[in-house]
Amino acid sequence: MSKGILGIDVAKKKLDVVLLLEDRAVVKKFDNTTKGYELLKGWLMSLHVEQVHACLESTGTYGDGVAEYLHSKGHRVSIVNPLRIKSYASTDLKRNKTDHADARTIAEFCLSKEPEEWHPLPPEIKHLQALTRRIDSLQQMLGSEENRLEIARGEVRPSVERMIKTLKDEIENVKRLIKEHIDNNPDLKQQKDLLESIPGIGQTTAQVLLGEVEFRKFASARALAAHAGLTPWQHQSGTSLNWTRLSKLGNGRLRKALYFPAIVAKQHNQILKEFAGRLSQNGKTPKQIICAVMRKLLHIAFGVIKNNRPFDPNPAL
Repeated sequence: MSKGILGIDVAKKKLDVVLLLEDRAVVKKFDNTTKGYELLKGWLMSLHVEQVHACLESTGTYGDGVAEYLHSKGHRVSIVNPLRIKSYASTDLKRNKTDHADARTIAEFCLSKEPEEWHPLPPEIKHLQALTRRIDSLQQMLGSEENRLEIARGEVRPSVERMIKTLKDEIENVKRLIKEHIDNNPDLKQQKDLLESIPGIGQTTAQVLLGEVEFRKFASARALAAHAGLTPWQHQSGTSLNWTRLSKLGNGRLRKALYFPAIVAKQHNQILKEFAGRLSQNGKTPKQIICAVMRKLLHIAFGVIKNNRPFDPNPAL
C-alpha cells in the first residue's frame, strides 16, 4: 500500500480529483454526495493507496462533506485559501482553467507547499456555527423583503408583509435555539460569559465568534488574528510605494462580526479608547484605527478565554 497527494476541485454537485503517485497522475470524477465519497474511498483502495494528503480550496460549504469524510477515514486533509492556489498557479504560468486543471494545480500545490493539516470543528461548535450562519442568511432575506416593501404595489404588499413577519418569527426562533444550545453546553456558556465581559462584545458577537473559531486550538493571539485576516500586509517597493493594509486572507465572517463592536469598544472600552487615541496621534486614518482596534479586540478575546478570566481593564493593579 502507498501514499499519494489528492487534489480536489469542489463544485456543488461534482468533485474533480487528481491523485499524484510516485510514477503517475490519475484523474477521476465523483458526485459530491455520501455515495460519491464511498466510491472515492473504493477507488483509492483499488489503486492500493492507503493514505492521501487531500487538499481542497475553502469555497463555502460545498467541500465540508468530503473533507469531514476523508478526515474520518484517517486521511490528512488541508483546506486552503483560494488566493494561495491562484497565486501558486500564476507563478507556475498555468494557462488552462478547467475543473481537471484546477484539481491538478491543487494537488501540485499540496505536494510543493505541504499546507497545514485541517481538523473539523468539535460538534458543539459546528452546531452553533450552523445556527449563527442561518441567522445571517435570514437577516439578509429580511433586508431584501423590507426593501421590496418600500416600492411594492398595493396588490403585493400583503404578501411581502407576511414574508417579513415569517422571517422575523424564524429569526427569533433560531435565536432561541442558539441560546438553548449554549446554555446546554457548559464550556460554550463559560466562554460566552468571558467574551461578554469585554466592553464592546455583546451577546450576538460572542455567539458568532464562538461559532466561527475554536479559540483554544490557537497557540497565540497573532495566529488567531491571522486566521481572521486581521494581520497587517505591507507593500513596499523602492521609494514610491509603501503602504500597509489588512491581509484579509482569513475568515471574513470574523472580520464582519468585529467591525461594529470595534466602533463601540473604541468609545467605551478604556484600554481600546486609549489605544485608538495613540494611533490617531501617530497619524493613522480612521479606517486604519478601526482595523487595528478589531485586531486588538480579538487579541483580548483570545486572552480572556486562554486565561479563563473575565476582562480586567487594570490587570497590573
